[in-house]
Amino acid sequence: MKNAMGVELSDAERTLVECYHGLVRVLKDGTELAPFERRNGLKAVAALWQVVNGLDLDPGNLYEIGA
Repeated sequence: MKNAMGVELSDAERTLVECYHGLVRVLKDGTELAPFERRNGLKAVAALWQVVNGLDLDPGNLYEIGA
């Protein structure tokens, strides 16, 4: 996986990006989440959004998942 500048991401960086995308999927589709699960999931996604943005990837808009 390469970022916008064409730099190859390390294994650790790719794992963080995969975590971000996985949480976004869960929050988009997770209608059965308890309120505390959704709230804390959104906090985790916001933190990972900063990582993905810092890696020069396009993390998308958090408003799409209710953040």
